[in-house]
Amino acid sequence: MEIDLSRIGESTPLPPYRAVLAVDMEKFSASSARNQQAIGRLIPQVLEEAFTCADMLPVWKDARFPRHSGDGYVMGAEPEHLPYLISPFLEELQKALERAQPHLAVLDRNLRMRLRASIDVGPLPDTGDGSGLDAMGEAMVSTHRLLDSEPVRRELERSDPDTTLLATIISRRVYEDVVLGGFSSVRASRWRPVQAAVPAKDFRSEGYLFVPTPSLGAGTARPEEEPGHEGGDRAQTRPKPSPGTQSAPGNSVGHNDHGQVVQAGTLNGGVTFGGVSDGT
Repeated sequence: MEIDLSRIGESTPLPPYRAVLAVDMEKFSASSARNQQAIGRLIPQVLEEAFTCADMLPVWKDARFPRHSGDGYVMGAEPEHLPYLISPFLEELQKALERAQPHLAVLDRNLRMRLRASIDVGPLPDTGDGSGLDAMGEAMVSTHRLLDSEPVRRELERSDPDTTLLATIISRRVYEDVVLGGFSSVRASRWRPVQAAVPAKDFRSEGYLFVPTPSLGAGTARPEEEPGHEGGDRAQTRPKPSPGTQSAPGNSVGHNDHGQVVQAGTLNGGVTFGGVSDGT
């Protein structure tokens, strides 16, 4: 094997930007081998159905570097499709999973196809030449780390398994560019900031959770009632001012270790949004 060292130290072209969507099934390994095969065949069918119902079939047909892992799927798309990968696609994916449930029940009445999804964007090689280098880059790594992180897993665990079939986490970049940028129909108030960590992979990053059909599992406390999770998975509310005093407008700033700053809108009562500074 030879490595070309002639251009070491020189600038090289930036790969094209690609949106990355990944999904993974909850508790896939707990299914029987026969059911795993059925699920493996069903996952791309459910995705294609969701893309079709969202009027995005060309995005599915022209998917960049698609990969099927058996219990999950990952694909790339042109970045201009990012707003639509959030909505209407995620809502349609929840509906497609609901329609698939009766078919799964024929195999096993306790079988559920519940998916975690993650979305990120960044420069990724996309030559289509089969060299194996396509999709190698930080955006692909980050997409999978977000998918494996505790907050999105916990979101499914504490919800009703017959109601909430999809939980999604997106990167801070997607949140800022698409959601805060106003390009997505899903408003910022429907996203919850979390610290997405995968300690075994030395990964920690700010993410944002969205559940198209939220619910609460039996015996599960609501997020705001749970004991505090490391990293502050929820907004913190300041004490209400005593009668006769005037509260200052709440206008807080969140930081991360890349020097980025996000300023929340002015809110009466003083709400600190995303004010986490310990490694986001």
